[in-house]
Amino acid sequence: MPQVTFQVSVEDIARIIAAMEDDELETLVLTLEKTGNELIARKEDIETGRVRPLTRDEVFDV
Repeated sequence: MPQVTFQVSVEDIARIIAAMEDDELETLVLTLEKTGNELIARKEDIETGRVRPLTRDEVFDV
């Protein structure tokens, strides 16, 4: 498999992360976690309306 190599300084990465909006940071954290892909897919399901989130009453059976 071909590989591509490039150099990015730690300072550049830090500047990019510092400039991210909250939703971009959330996506980055989710992507870097072990369960990131599953959580991102669930979030997209809710945002697109494919899945309806449970209400507080449904969660706590009130």
